[in-house]
Amino acid sequence: MRIKKIALVETKAVKTHIFSRRYLPRLGLPMISGVLKQAGYSVELFLQEQKPLDLNYLMEFDLVGISSITSTVPEAFRIGRALKERGMTVVMGGPHVSAEAEEALTCCDYVVRGEGEIVFMKLLDKLNNGRDVADVPSISYIKNGGAVHNTSTIEKVDLTTLPDTDFSICKGFAGPQEYPAQIMFSRGCPYDCNFCSVTTMFGRKYRHRTNEQVIRDLEPFTERTISFIDDNFAANPKKTKELLRMMIESKTVPMAYSCQIRINAARDEELLGLMRKTNCRIAYVGLESVDPATLKQYHKGQTLEQIISAIKVFRKYNIGLHGMFVLGGENDTVGTIKSSVDFSLKTGLDTIQLCALTPFPGTAVHDEMTRANRVLHRKWELYDGLHVVIQPNRMTPYELQLGIMEGMKRFYSMKNVLKFSLRKRWRSKYRMGGRYLVNRWIAEKQSYLEYLKNTENQVKRADAVPVS
Repeated sequence: MRIKKIALVETKAVKTHIFSRRYLPRLGLPMISGVLKQAGYSVELFLQEQKPLDLNYLMEFDLVGISSITSTVPEAFRIGRALKERGMTVVMGGPHVSAEAEEALTCCDYVVRGEGEIVFMKLLDKLNNGRDVADVPSISYIKNGGAVHNTSTIEKVDLTTLPDTDFSICKGFAGPQEYPAQIMFSRGCPYDCNFCSVTTMFGRKYRHRTNEQVIRDLEPFTERTISFIDDNFAANPKKTKELLRMMIESKTVPMAYSCQIRINAARDEELLGLMRKTNCRIAYVGLESVDPATLKQYHKGQTLEQIISAIKVFRKYNIGLHGMFVLGGENDTVGTIKSSVDFSLKTGLDTIQLCALTPFPGTAVHDEMTRANRVLHRKWELYDGLHVVIQPNRMTPYELQLGIMEGMKRFYSMKNVLKFSLRKRWRSKYRMGGRYLVNRWIAEKQSYLEYLKNTENQVKRADAVPVS
């Protein structure tokens, strides 16, 4: 059978998470779909978060590709298994299955590990020509009852060769006015935080699309709020400043935008000035911890003093900050959680997210926690950074979960929301939105909190095994 029609599916999360109020589909599948269209394939994109899937309709395609992250992989497995039982050829990709390929192969025919644009095309070429797929790099499959993993790799994708982002293949949108206003400038991250799966998926080589590509993506959104979805929007400040200047010159500045960035971007005030001129309203920054020892453990390459200084610089340019903390490190206690909230309120962070240290497959933390037998379970839908799934070193899982919930509740209390709104009026909407989300999130977490309180996995703090 020749493969001509391909369905690409992004599965959804079933729990409330930090982006629940604004759906932000990942751009991996839209990018791959553009490559497929360019090669002459008929492609349709399905975003399950936006619209329920119709399995009968998916059976009309020749092949289905499914992408997921750890918290959405159970749904990917359910769909993949159902399609395979009906005789459909299924390919899976994404950070989770890239690290746990053998698990995924119970629900699909092939796993594309890492970036998919080149590998997927090579796989399709072999399938369409009836050739052995053994020499396709970075794929996994079953042969003679056993899993085969081709460990040969290819050069990372040259982003400048990719087609422009195109959501028109997703029939769930009425038109461009409804397309997700998301822009990708780069991939990869030169840093190596031990809890992050970005380098597992995209590597440490930092790559950019051309400024012209990004400008074309921006053109339909000059009257909308957009998000730059790069893992680090300014890992190369020189490149980022060139883009921002071109946005001004070409009059493609959006109404407002958010981006994810390292706090050390504050060292470059020219960069922050350009971000301000191009309407950056809020930056998502990984602060991770207020404990110097924990910052070293996470390999963050930043000190608490640098964080405090940087926050002041961001405030100088009136760019809001969403501070993300990762709690549950080897030195963290219940007091650390309180200190994180105290710090956030004192420094005037607009919004925060208190996340539990999570052993995502493919990360150093996963390997360390697994070796130390400190992983509570492998219920992947709960691996979202909001559920405690490890045994911390200096508190119980219950204490960590309760502390995170109470800390979020305190930061987003009505008292603190109102106090903040008097000082930073136009930005108070972010904290008010966070209050709504946190209240919904806490209500959902009560049953899991009780599970941690009663679980047999509770151990004395002295029994925990520290990791290096």
